[in-house]
Amino acid sequence: MLRLLSSIVVTVGLVTPVWAAGAASLFSEREKDFGASPRGALLVHYFRFTNTTTQPLVLGTPRVSCGCVSVALSHQRVAPGETAAVIAYMDTRRIPTPNTVKSVTIYVPFLSPSVEEVTLRVQTIARDDLSISPDQLDFGTVPAGQTAQRTATITFSGDPNWQITEAISTGGYVRVELSPPLRQGQRVSYTVTATLEKGCPAGHWMCELLFRTNYPGTPRLRIPVTVTITPSVVAARPQTVTFDRARPGQPQEQRITLALEQPFRIVRVDGADDQVQVILESDEARSTHGVVIAVRPQTATPFHRTLEFHTNNPRHSIIPVIVQVQPTDR
Repeated sequence: MLRLLSSIVVTVGLVTPVWAAGAASLFSEREKDFGASPRGALLVHYFRFTNTTTQPLVLGTPRVSCGCVSVALSHQRVAPGETAAVIAYMDTRRIPTPNTVKSVTIYVPFLSPSVEEVTLRVQTIARDDLSISPDQLDFGTVPAGQTAQRTATITFSGDPNWQITEAISTGGYVRVELSPPLRQGQRVSYTVTATLEKGCPAGHWMCELLFRTNYPGTPRLRIPVTVTITPSVVAARPQTVTFDRARPGQPQEQRITLALEQPFRIVRVDGADDQVQVILESDEARSTHGVVIAVRPQTATPFHRTLEFHTNNPRHSIIPVIVQVQPTDR
């Protein structure tokens, strides 16, 4: 889902044939059309490139053809095999004429291994009769395996017959839906719902929601989407184990599962004693471990223990499990 732009794969020879083809060939794209955007939005795009040569690339300071765009470099020096980005920020508040196409050229100087200038381009139609609120959707931090939803409202006030004819998501794990249009005089509004699906892998992801309309002045709209998926820290189910009506002197057992996203070994268990015992089903590295917890109360007094499962995973070195025992003498 939400795949970042993939690297360009080119065979590199002794004389670096990619560089002979020009530094522009290192970029996966050189133009970004933001489509129509509300006047006042800050538009951001990453022009990614990969150093497929055998020598470090050194970049100079980019310049632009209009003050409504500023540029940053993720890295000024890029080693062979590394990926970097030219980051373009288009401030639509600084576009002087609304409702017309504004195209800006970015000049990126490459200083080494040879001197060359690459041109990139961004463009938009900054409209004062269009609003998108919020103008980007951020799911924030979501644990792996969970779903989430975010909504935005798109409103156009220039034509009562205005219509969004298509809505798609560029992310494989983000689904987009549109509500029926709400029409009030010249105003037309849609509610956009983005749904994050459960299978999205861990990492920081970006995608776009893209919309087509029936109006020539707003042929395309976009809403950027970001999300950070955190791996399953402890998926121990249950994390609290309860033994009800355990009889003094008589054993009871329950089986639980401890899980992490990556295979791990259980190297030690702390907290067990003669009333609470732990049986491990395997000492191998696995993503999930079956564990049998056996209790043998000595009296009818309730008690609890905290078991600490020590692992060889440095990020999750201890998995705690609480054992609660409610004995009965009946």
